[in-house]
Amino acid sequence: MFDYANLYQKTGKRVFRLEPLFPLRVKHEKTQPVTVTHRHDFCECVFVIRGCGRHQSEDHRPVPIRRGCVIVIPEGGYHAYTKASSDLSVINLMFKVTHLPPVLLELYSSAVYKEIFLRDAKAFGDRDYPLIRLKETVFTEMESMLGYLLDASSKAGRHCYKLGLFMVILSRLCELWHIPVGEIRQPLDIPKLTAYLDENFRKAVYLEDLSKMTSLSRATLLRHFRSALGVTPMIYLRNLRLRHAAELLVNTDFSLKEIADQSGFTSMPYFFRAFRSCYGVPPMEYRTAPPEKRR
Repeated sequence: MFDYANLYQKTGKRVFRLEPLFPLRVKHEKTQPVTVTHRHDFCECVFVIRGCGRHQSEDHRPVPIRRGCVIVIPEGGYHAYTKASSDLSVINLMFKVTHLPPVLLELYSSAVYKEIFLRDAKAFGDRDYPLIRLKETVFTEMESMLGYLLDASSKAGRHCYKLGLFMVILSRLCELWHIPVGEIRQPLDIPKLTAYLDENFRKAVYLEDLSKMTSLSRATLLRHFRSALGVTPMIYLRNLRLRHAAELLVNTDFSLKEIADQSGFTSMPYFFRAFRSCYGVPPMEYRTAPPEKRR
């Protein structure tokens, strides 16, 4: 075993310095050398474009790589290139799922996506990180999309374009990646969970209830829900209640107490604070404001 504490680390702060609030970047290592074992605080998807070599996950035995191989290095994972031909070339797709806009809802329901891209490095235990070798026709298609994303990554902006290409690449990988049935974990069913919240936001809902419903610990549920939607389950629930309260303010003559009760708020002071924080004005001022002034 090697000393993890003293290993070289690549930080997202440096990798995503062009756009720290949009942590998605592609980099082409035209000549990938042998490296020391190092760690990332982001997820890295490596596409081997040319040449051959050996890749090592953690302190496991190095495995051979060549054109067509795709390796996923999980956030917090350690890896190294222990052998590299003079023409070894890779494209690195680097990202932090939890900090990207919540556009991954459909992907998040995929067991393969969750198994490959959302596992902690420690969850792999004594297994190597995910690696697949794609057929040449498929890999050429992937290489082309990575080229477009590589060009776009050199400048800030064009987020929709970048996210579109990113989604296509990850979706295709999930379609092609085969994982033995026994190794696939049950994915968190985000659509089912949000449907439950949509139906029950007027009632008292606690994080413990959601944890039991999904058979996940509180910490795991929070991490995965935030990965998919960008907020915690309780913030999602609060926003549902506030949206309903805003509709009642505009479309009914109910008192503020009635609106709070029908929207799931049991505390009037909290209702007032949350509403003002979200909409910028108190509930009664929102009710009397002209439509163009309402958020």
